[in-house]
Amino acid sequence: MISSLQLNNFKCFKSAEFRLSPLTVFCGANSAGKSTAIQTLLLLKQSHKNGSLSRQKLSLVGEYFSFGHVTDVVSHYAETEEIKIVLDTHEFVSNLHHDRSDDYSLELESPNSSDHDFFTADFHYLSAYRLCPQNSYDVNCDTSKIDVGIYGQFAIGELLRLRQQPAPNQRLAKKICPHLSESADGKQVKLEIAFREAMKKITPGFEINLNDHKNLDKVSNTFPTGGKTINEVRPVNTGFGISYVLPIVVAMLCTPEGGYLVIENPEVHLHPAAQSMLAELLTMASTCGIQVIIETHSDHIVNGIRAHVKENGIANDFVTVNSVRADKHERIVTKIFVHNDGGLSDMDVGFFDQAEKDLIRLF
Repeated sequence: MISSLQLNNFKCFKSAEFRLSPLTVFCGANSAGKSTAIQTLLLLKQSHKNGSLSRQKLSLVGEYFSFGHVTDVVSHYAETEEIKIVLDTHEFVSNLHHDRSDDYSLELESPNSSDHDFFTADFHYLSAYRLCPQNSYDVNCDTSKIDVGIYGQFAIGELLRLRQQPAPNQRLAKKICPHLSESADGKQVKLEIAFREAMKKITPGFEINLNDHKNLDKVSNTFPTGGKTINEVRPVNTGFGISYVLPIVVAMLCTPEGGYLVIENPEVHLHPAAQSMLAELLTMASTCGIQVIIETHSDHIVNGIRAHVKENGIANDFVTVNSVRADKHERIVTKIFVHNDGGLSDMDVGFFDQAEKDLIRLF
């Protein structure tokens, strides 16, 4: 598990340190810098995955995120020519005064270490830009691994492919389906069953039909509706929310213990009640051996997390919120811990207080 992330002279940060817990939340105003922390993790992960890290480089353009040119990642307020990223005790340092043969990578000082479990553990990342509802979806052709895609584009295909197999995270599946785990004499819960149960918590009455079009390397899904006759509705004829949250639930159940799940804006297109329930499921996932890292603008997500912590006796500091704000040329990171009663250890300027401000104006 990652416990801390430190940035020096990277993007908008002259110097910053983030605390990470089993469940970590990044929040703050637009362009305050909260996304940079997640992007840094993506930078390290893609650089290890494509072999750049072993060649003493960080790939600025890659599978998970593309920063652009070296000049795009250098802090405008840097006082030295050194970029430093520290993942727990693992340092990655680049001196920019060195001659560069490749302007789309950062050359690292030797030695650096990539033996942190973050580099080898199962990892799922879902971008804020997820695929909108489609009539059909591509399949993941590399069946040696589970991959929902950074846009969620393979989620339906992976769900269909693995539907009859045990959910990779059985602790989470059994928490979602307690009635099954209690009556099945220790039998494993199948992925499709756990998925359906989780989706019903988010959107009551949820049903789905999955279709395999093997000759086209495509899959599709429909949503059956009740009435005098059962009709099947295409995803394009339903709201965006279901199609946006579906990959999150698949990724959650497909991340085994010891894995990492990173999600940007999980709340997108969801009703407040659905956001709160999704937050509870994400908190539940973090108690099942997954380090969950999210970025959000939603007070419903934050309050849903707090409620689940209180109602389930989750330990103090199990959840950390990193609130990021800009103050002139500085970026200030306030670390806020969720106590086991759902209370917060601290507050920050602009920390999910807009509803209160608007109510004061109204009344």
